[in-house]
Order: sequence, then C-alpha cells, then structure tokens
Amino acid sequence: MKLTQSILLLFLSLFLFNCSDDSDDSEINNQIQFSGEFLPLSIDNQWNYDIENTNNNTNETTNSQDVLKVESENASGFSLSVNDNGVANGTMSGILTTGDLSLTETTLVSNGTIGLPIDGFDFNIVLENALLYNTEAPNGEILYTQSGTFAQDFQGYPITINYSLFSTQLENLENLEVLGANFDTVTSANISLELSVSTEVSVFGLTQTISLLDTQNVLSVDAFYAKDIGLITANANIGYSLNENTVTILQQLGVDLSMLPTSTSILNTQELTSYTLQ
Repeated sequence: MKLTQSILLLFLSLFLFNCSDDSDDSEINNQIQFSGEFLPLSIDNQWNYDIENTNNNTNETTNSQDVLKVESENASGFSLSVNDNGVANGTMSGILTTGDLSLTETTLVSNGTIGLPIDGFDFNIVLENALLYNTEAPNGEILYTQSGTFAQDFQGYPITINYSLFSTQLENLENLEVLGANFDTVTSANISLELSVSTEVSVFGLTQTISLLDTQNVLSVDAFYAKDIGLITANANIGYSLNENTVTILQQLGVDLSMLPTSTSILNTQELTSYTLQ
C-alpha cells in the first residue's frame, strides 16, 4: 500500500511540476495582440522629432531635429524622406528612409539598407523584405535575420567583415509616454547589428590573419510605434572597441588610424514632437 501511495504521489508531483512549467511558459510568451496602422503610409504624412545625440566617450551632447515625410508610392511600397532629402539626425529616421516600406495590419516591411556605423569602412547591408515589427509575434521572437561577408581594402590591407543582422519583436504596450504626451496601443521592436573584422599582415615574411574587431554588437535600436500615429520614439546604441593588440601592430607597420577611432559609444534618441496625417 505504501509503495502504491508513493507512486501516486510521484506522478502527482510530476503532473503539478509540468503544469507549473506550462503556466510559466504561457506567461512569458503572453503578448497583447494588436492590429492596425502603426506607421500610416499616405503621401505627405509628416512626423517631427527632437534628436539627442550623446557621445559617451566625451560626454558631449548635441541636439537637432528631424522632419520625416512620406514622399512617394510605387509598386513595391512607399518611400520616405528626411529633412527635405537631407541627412538624418536620428538613427531610426535613417533606417526608414533608405528604401521602400510596405505595411499590413500587423507588420512593417523594409526593402532598404543599413550602413556600418564605423568610420573608415564603407558598405551597406541590403534588406530584402525585412520585418521591422510584427504586432502578432511574441515578445522576443526573431522576425528577420541576415548574415554575410564583405571584403574591403584599408590602406593597402585586405579587410574581411562578417556581419549578422537581426530584428526582434519586443513588447506590445497599452500606453507609453513620450515628452509628456501619452500614446495608446504601442508596438516595439529591436534592430541589432553584430560585426567582426579581420585583416592580414605580413611579419618577418609570415602572413597572419588577425582580428581588428572581435565579434560584438555595434548597433542596437529599440523603436516604438503607436497605432494610427507612427514612430513615436527610438533609442539607438552605437558602439565598438577595436582589438588593442591589432591596433598596436598596425600602428607599428605605419598604418594611419587617425580616421578610425579605436572605440566609440553613442546614444541616439529621437522623440516625436508633432505630426500631420492625411
């Protein structure tokens, strides 16, 4: 009898443990479900932003503005411009204006580009149907991923750049306050760029591949979109640190690194101040 009771207690404990796990998983993956236009794309729709750019290395902060506008429509989507086809001050403004955007009731898709945020290296990652958000996806779900390799010459040295790009759905929020204004029904998502950079050097007749940039996340942007309004705020962290040993070697070989900062850390924030929708 005692053996039978022990077995029953064991099965009961396992059952309760599994139910507890299922409950925890359900709670973790629980996401408020939204649908609607979270970046209304009609010609002449316009959003105005305050931009704050802080260099964490120097503690210098600059302030500027962005005027984001829906410029045109074609077969593949809508094209946005910033500052009358000028330079974007906000990181997310730059991403949204590099190509065509298309919208559904739950998603925003980009066919644009993302550039490498490191001075001295020049390449753009071409996005193909990249999901920028999906209001029906669980918090933390990977929406889009892309990896690749670029080759480039840097002062006579061959550079190999490996990258991995991700977009990830973040939390759907019932409301969010930006600059004192309260916005209801907000979806959010992240864009991240991970890089590694290597080069080849010859020392005493031996050619070696050395790491110039160890694998690290150089760009991370959290963007928040309100239903029937559009992008209301975005926070971008841009930063990297070059391999100190490789920097020393290149300097000893006479490479001019004055145009390539050995490290940087920048916080770029944009916040909606006003908007006009057609």
